[in-house]
Amino acid sequence: MSASYPGHWGRKNILRNPIATRRQTVTEILDKAYANGGGTVLVDGMFGMGTTHFLRQFSVAAKEPPAWNVTHVSADYIERGEPYSFIERLLLSGIANDWDFQPDDDHQPIEVARECVRLILNGCEGAGRIIIIDDTQWIDPKSVRVLRHMIPRVHRRNVLMVFGAITPHPPGSLGELLAMAAPTHPEDHHITLEPLTEDEILALAIDRFGVTISRRNATKLRELTGGSFLGVESIFDQVTAEEISQLHTTWDMPIRNVDLENPLLSSYQELSPGAQQVMQIVSLAAHEISSDTLCTAAERLGVPDKSDEAIRAGVIMESGFGRYIVPKHTLIASAVRDVADPAFAQEVHQVLAGLTEGYRSIRHRFKGAKDWNADLKQCLEAYIPGAIELGQISNASEILRMALELADDPADRQQLIIQLVLLNLRAKRGYLCLDLLREIETFPPSMLREFLVLMLRVYLVNETYPWRRLHAVLQVPSSTPDEAALQAHLTFMLALMTIRSPNRRKMQDRIDEAKIRFAEGPQHPDELSDARLGWIVTPQERILLLDCYEVVDWHLNGEIQATREVLPARLERASSLPDIPIKIDCLAPLANAAMSTGNILLAHDIATEAVELFDRVDGEPWAGGTPYVILAHTSLLLGRYDQAKRALDDLEKISHETLELEARLTGAALHASLLAITTQEDPSTYISLAARLKELRWELYGRDLRIMAKAEIARVQQDAEALEQITSTPGIETISNTQRGFLTHRAHALISLDRTADAEELISELAARRGISWFEYCGTLEWLQARLAQANGETNVAQDMYKFALEERNYPLPWALTALDYGMFLQTTGHPDQAVTVFQEAVATLQEIGAEAYLPAARQQLDGAREHNQSVRASALAALTEREREVARLLAEGRSNREISESLYVSMATARFHVSNILRKLELSSRAEVGPLLRNASASQSATEATSRH
Repeated sequence: MSASYPGHWGRKNILRNPIATRRQTVTEILDKAYANGGGTVLVDGMFGMGTTHFLRQFSVAAKEPPAWNVTHVSADYIERGEPYSFIERLLLSGIANDWDFQPDDDHQPIEVARECVRLILNGCEGAGRIIIIDDTQWIDPKSVRVLRHMIPRVHRRNVLMVFGAITPHPPGSLGELLAMAAPTHPEDHHITLEPLTEDEILALAIDRFGVTISRRNATKLRELTGGSFLGVESIFDQVTAEEISQLHTTWDMPIRNVDLENPLLSSYQELSPGAQQVMQIVSLAAHEISSDTLCTAAERLGVPDKSDEAIRAGVIMESGFGRYIVPKHTLIASAVRDVADPAFAQEVHQVLAGLTEGYRSIRHRFKGAKDWNADLKQCLEAYIPGAIELGQISNASEILRMALELADDPADRQQLIIQLVLLNLRAKRGYLCLDLLREIETFPPSMLREFLVLMLRVYLVNETYPWRRLHAVLQVPSSTPDEAALQAHLTFMLALMTIRSPNRRKMQDRIDEAKIRFAEGPQHPDELSDARLGWIVTPQERILLLDCYEVVDWHLNGEIQATREVLPARLERASSLPDIPIKIDCLAPLANAAMSTGNILLAHDIATEAVELFDRVDGEPWAGGTPYVILAHTSLLLGRYDQAKRALDDLEKISHETLELEARLTGAALHASLLAITTQEDPSTYISLAARLKELRWELYGRDLRIMAKAEIARVQQDAEALEQITSTPGIETISNTQRGFLTHRAHALISLDRTADAEELISELAARRGISWFEYCGTLEWLQARLAQANGETNVAQDMYKFALEERNYPLPWALTALDYGMFLQTTGHPDQAVTVFQEAVATLQEIGAEAYLPAARQQLDGAREHNQSVRASALAALTEREREVARLLAEGRSNREISESLYVSMATARFHVSNILRKLELSSRAEVGPLLRNASASQSATEATSRH
C-alpha cells in the first residue's frame, strides 16, 4: 500500500497533530502486520521531515500486546564502504549476539542472506519480530544485496521489516527498490513524509503550547524550515515559558535563532550555476512570468538560458499551456530567495521592474533600489492613493514597508510611518505596526502622534493601557476639524474598550460622550485638511454602532425587557446600512442581545447575515470574531452541527487577525463541545485552550463556554459527580454575559446524585429566572421538574411534565435526552410499548443531527426495552391457559369474536371474556397486536433452539 503522509489518515478541516497522526498510522500498520504475519514498511522523506521520529513510534507501539520483539538499528555513513558492515551491525543488535563472522569480499551475499534468514526466524517461534532499520541510504552495497535476498524470504513469517530512508533515492538503492515494490504487495506500506502544511504546524503549536498561533506565523515557519518537522520543533524549543503563557493574547509568536539548512534546497543545489540563476530569477519574481519575460531578463542579466535544465530537475515548471514559468513549489521558491546573492537579487529586481507593470513593477523597483531618492518618493506618492482607492491595502502596506527600509531622512521616515500606521489602523490590522511604536514616540508632540500611539497600544493586551494619557488627549481643546475627528475616534475607542474591561460602570457615560463628539465634530471627510484621516469621519454610522453597544450594556445589567423593546428598531436601522464593515459591527452586539433575550432563532439569523457580509464588504470590522462565535454557538444549540463546524473553521482562519482575541478561546470551547457531541476527535486540546478564558476579566460573549464544554463532556460520560463539580466552579455565578445553561446541567447532576432537596431549591430559582436570566437552550424547566417529581415518587406529576417538556423541539439534543428519560420513566411505570416508541424517536433524532457520542447509550436503552418487553410477554404467553392460547392463535389469524365463538363452540360472551383476558395479561391495547407478538415469540424460540443445537 502506498500512501502520501501527512493528511492521508486525517479528517478534512480538523487541525490534526502530525505526531498523533503518525502514531495512529503506526498502530494501523502494526495491526495489519500482526494479522498478516508481518510485512515491509518504507518510511521516507527529505532530510528533516522526521523519519527517525516516525520509526521510533514503531518501537513504542510494539510494546503493546502482542508485543513482538523489536530490533532497532541505524546504518552508519562511515561504514558504507566496508562490505557487510551493516549486516554485522544488524545481527549483533540483539538477533545473534554470538554470531562469529569475518566479512570480506569472498563471501557471497546469497550465503550470508540464508544465514541471516535462519537466525532471524529462529527467534520467531513464539512472538514475532519487528526489525527497524534507519538511514537505509547509508547501507553498504554488499549488505543491500543481502537484504534484497532476505526480505522476500522472511515475508509473512511473523517478521515486520521497517526501513527509513532520506529522499531522493539513489538509482539502484534499497530505498528505490522498496518504493517500487510497495504498490504491488498489499502487505507492504510506503509512507512518504511530506513537508508540514500550515494546518499541521498550527496543530503542533496547539499540542506544544496549549494555544493557537496565527496562520501567518505558520506560513513563516513553513517557509523558514521548508516544512521540516525537526526545524519547526527546534524553533518551538526556543519559546520560553513566560512567552507561552501570553501567546493567547499576542499577535505573533517569537521566532528566533533560525539557522537551519532548508531540506528543499537539495535539488536546487545540484543544478549548474546557470540553472541556479534561472531558478533565482523565477523565485525572486514571486509571481508567474512569461517565458519571453524570463528569456529577456536572463539575457539582460547575462545569464545563460538554462530553464530546460531547471524544469527537468523539477524546481520550476510551465503553466498556462507553456506561456508562463513558475516555481514547482512555493516553499522551494522561498528557500531559494533566502540563499540568493543579495547583489544578484538586486539586479534581478531592477530588470524585472522594467519588464512588468503596476504593483509588480513598483514592488520590483523598490526591491531593486539601493537607496532612498526623490524618484522613489515621487513613485510612492503616485502609487499609494490609487492602491488605497482600489482596496489594495496589503499591496500598499508592503510598498510602504519597503520604502521604510530604504529611507533614512527623519522627516521622510515620519511621513512614511504615519501613512503606514494609518493604513493598517484603517484595515483593523494595527498589530502589524507595533514594531514602530518606539520610533513614533520620538516624533514631535502632536495630536496625530498621540492618536497613533494610543490606537496601537490597544493591541498590546498584555500591557497596562495608558488611560491617563488618553484622557489627557481628550481634554485638550481641538483647534482644527482634524483634531476634532481624532478626538471623536479616540472617544469611540474608549467606549469600546470600556466594554472590554472589568469595570463597565462608566460605559453609558462614555457612549454618550462619544455620541456628542460625533454629532459636533466633522460630518464629512472633505472637512479635513489631511485626506489620510478621511476614513475616521463616519459620524452617523458610529453613532448607530454606539446605540447597538448601548443595548449590550442594558442586557449585561439585567435590563432584559428594555433590550427586547429596542432590539427590533436597532436591528432595522443596522440592516438598512449599506454593505460596509461597520454594519457587521452593528449586527454582532445585536445578535448577542437576541441571545440574551432568549430569541435564539433571531440571534442565529443576525449572526448568519453578519458572517455572509464578510465576503461582500470592502475592509474589516472591529467585531471580526463575534459573528462566527454566535453563529457556531446557535448552530450547536439548534443541532446544526455541520453549520457550527463550518463557522468554527472560518473563525480559526481569522481569529489572529481580529482585535477580538477572545474569539480564539470561545471558539476553542465551542469546538470542544462539538467534538464531544459528535466524537470526531478528542476535545482535550481545545479544552486546554479554552481554559484560558478565565484569565480574561471582561464580559465577553460566551465567557462561560469553557464551563459548558467541560459539562458536555461530563454529560456524555454520564458522570454526575464531575458535572456537579464543573458547574460549581468558583466565580461562575458572577458571569453576566451568559444564558446560564450551566445551571441546567447542575440541576440534572443534583437529581442524578439523589440530592433532591438541593435540586428542588435550584429548580425553584430557575423558575423565577426563566426568560430573564436563565434560558432553556440546554433543556426545559419541565424536563427538570419531571425528573424531580419522578425522583420524589410523584408519578402523575412526572408524566405531565415529561409531556410538556417534549412539546419544545427547537433544541434537538436536549429533546432527545428528555425523550430518553421519559422512555425510562414509561418503562418503570408499566408502559413498555410507549417506552419503545419514545426510545425510537430519541435514537432517530440523535442520528439525524449526528450526536454520535450519545447514540451508543440510547441504542442500548432501546434494545434493552425491546428485550425486556419480549421477555415479559414471553412469560405472559407461557402463563396463558390452554383455551387462551387457542383464542390467541385465532386472534393472530384475524378472526372476529363471532368467528372465534363458532370455531371453539362457545358463546359470544365467553369469546369476548377470553379476548379481554388475553389483552390484559399480555399488556396489549388492541387485538391487532396479538399476531405480531406470537410471530416474534415463535421466531425467538426457533433462534434459541438453533443456538442450542449449534
